Amino acid sequence: MTYYCHLNTSSSLETTNLQLYSLGQAAQSWNDLVELIEWDGEENVDHLKERLAFILSCLGLSVTQLLGQNSPSPDREHMANPGELLGNILKEANVDRTTRKRLNSGFGEFLGYYAAIRHFGPNRDEANYRSLDQLTFDELDRFRRMTIEIWNVVIDLYRKDSANDLDEIASVVDIVPFKEIGERKGSADNT
Repeated sequence: MTYYCHLNTSSSLETTNLQLYSLGQAAQSWNDLVELIEWDGEENVDHLKERLAFILSCLGLSVTQLLGQNSPSPDREHMANPGELLGNILKEANVDRTTRKRLNSGFGEFLGYYAAIRHFGPNRDEANYRSLDQLTFDELDRFRRMTIEIWNVVIDLYRKDSANDLDEIASVVDIVPFKEIGERKGSADNT
């Protein structure tokens, strides 16, 4: 059997971590987009909406896989929805009430976009199209930061288990770096 994810860092098996791979694809595309925006301005980026949707899709795939992998379902035929899985992890984690509420709320908004992208196509009221029309670079940046924060919560949970060697990892961005937004040509703040 091929393992596509692993539950701890002490595994000596050859493994592929699909959650981390998806996050890496999001980071690579994000970093490319940030460079384009810094160079040419957001309004001059070709296929901006497609890029935003692709990055959000990779973030969604990564974080939903991460949550599912770390919240085994007692009912093997049914996996709880990602919002429930996050709520359960946040209850177990050392996260204050304000942060838990903010992450749950932000994740709910994120899932609206993620569902629209996953189920993209004609629908009765074109809600998926309208949802994607509302996705902006700044909104994606908020979801990117939230995804990193969720990853870090899970890493902190694993750090509690002495079988996991995570001392050198303070944040998932130590493994998968995302560029921060610098000077943005043409943005309202920098014109």
